[in-house]
Amino acid sequence: MEDQVSKVKQLVEQGRYLDARAIAQEALKTNNSLDLQRLYAMAVSKSGMPAMAKDFLEKTYSEHPEDPETAGILGGIYKELFKKTEESGFAVQSRDTYLKNFSITSNYYTGINAATMSAIAGQARKGREIAKEVIAKIGVPGEFWQVATLGEAYLLSKEYPKSIDFYLKARQQAGTDWGKVITVYNQLWLIKHYMHVPSDILKIFNPPTVAGFAGHMIDHPSRPAPRFPPAIEAMVKASIKSTIKSQKVAIGYCSLACGGDILFAEAMEEEGGEVNISLPFDKKDFVQVSVAFAGESWVNRFEALVSKHQVTHVTHEPFDNNSDLFAMQSRVVLGSTILRSSIMRSEPHLITVLSDFDLSKKEGGTRDSISLWPNTDKIFNISPNSFITDSAIVPTTTPPPPRVAPSVVRPALYTLVADLETEIEKEINGFFDAVSGKMEEVVVPPLASTITDSKMVFGFTAMRPLEDFIHFLKRIKGVKLNKLRLSIGGGPILLDDFHGKDPVQYKKMSGFHFEKALESHRYCMPGLCIALSPLAYELAMYKVKMELMSRISSEGGQMIDVFKILD
Repeated sequence: MEDQVSKVKQLVEQGRYLDARAIAQEALKTNNSLDLQRLYAMAVSKSGMPAMAKDFLEKTYSEHPEDPETAGILGGIYKELFKKTEESGFAVQSRDTYLKNFSITSNYYTGINAATMSAIAGQARKGREIAKEVIAKIGVPGEFWQVATLGEAYLLSKEYPKSIDFYLKARQQAGTDWGKVITVYNQLWLIKHYMHVPSDILKIFNPPTVAGFAGHMIDHPSRPAPRFPPAIEAMVKASIKSTIKSQKVAIGYCSLACGGDILFAEAMEEEGGEVNISLPFDKKDFVQVSVAFAGESWVNRFEALVSKHQVTHVTHEPFDNNSDLFAMQSRVVLGSTILRSSIMRSEPHLITVLSDFDLSKKEGGTRDSISLWPNTDKIFNISPNSFITDSAIVPTTTPPPPRVAPSVVRPALYTLVADLETEIEKEINGFFDAVSGKMEEVVVPPLASTITDSKMVFGFTAMRPLEDFIHFLKRIKGVKLNKLRLSIGGGPILLDDFHGKDPVQYKKMSGFHFEKALESHRYCMPGLCIALSPLAYELAMYKVKMELMSRISSEGGQMIDVFKILD
């Protein structure tokens, strides 16, 4: 039993709420411990279902009102429901839950939340009274949350100089722990909607700047006209680092080809920033295609970076000359930047190394990537042309590499898995018939469609038509939305011609990413649409609202984020 609780706790701490919920739900059949009940409720709430968590934990709380952890979790669930619905009743329930426990235990965590929720519920005087009690209880602060709590308590008490002092100390302690920084900033952001928060306090926890990168590779030896010759590498890197400093970039997203990508990652590292690397396919193939031609030193720099920083793959499959994987990966980098910025409540930036004279728009290339960026006023370009001199130009003597066609038809597709949460065959067949009968109304039809395991799987070459298709499904008469389950995934998919009678089945899909889409669909719940990283990040480029539900373990132990798509 102890092992079950430890396992669920570990999963919650890792943000793997869906896994934690499933294990805790099963464990509760034989182990009804308070620890397990609390962890189950937290996992359910963090999975995007606070109302369900509330219904479960209220009974537990009624039996253990003196337990600060139970009260803290339930108070937080009421608070989350208040933020989602803006119903004042949830604010009052949150305040009362925190306050009751504070009066019993004198726990500063439930105390400060009782004070803040009092102010939000329109009882500022009561909030100040509780805040003063919290200040007295903490006394001399030690760890980060005590210091931050005093900053919040003095803010509620309108003692602004003291509040600023403690918030400054808390910010120093937080360092680059962006989780702590954003937690405090989000709390201040909530408070400022109900009472005055001085701008000097908000500035202390200003979220970091997040920047994506897109840029040219070092010139291939066969390149006839110089675009990014090796001789200007140091000057380009200095300009990248200057831009990072001037824009106060603390978090960066990029790929890792020789040239601009590696220079950006190194510059971010040297400035103490967080580096997030995305690769479009198998690492060995990527090095061969996008790094090795520039020389062994670039390969060594690549290996040094991937050994120290977070790396995600669009796919672990080989390249096989499927160039559309580069385009998919570029969109993942840009979308990751935008999504992380939205979580941080900051404006996304894009740093680029783009030649003024090279007007080619190769799929997945720098100019193609930049054309997708929605925040045109936040593009900071470094043109290599300004550094090219006669001495930097080396005549080419190497013939260009021959073009090689892919050995198999394996386009990069976005997949949508759809089914109903039902075992009634009549409802399943009715769903298939309803969708099939309306397919002629689809503006941009899927490239592929397959029916398997009581599920329909659709493949699209772009994310936008997939998003439109979701709205199309929801409008079909006879589709029960409260039972409809949708999940978005994708990657390189094998396609086979299909000559059956069903007009919906344009081409049959198969391969690893098709099977993964079906397997991952089990995390979806009735009435929900979920999206799996890394492709989910691209949705942020189209301003699709998402909420992180959980993390799951995928191939090779890599973690995949699961998002709930909000209507």
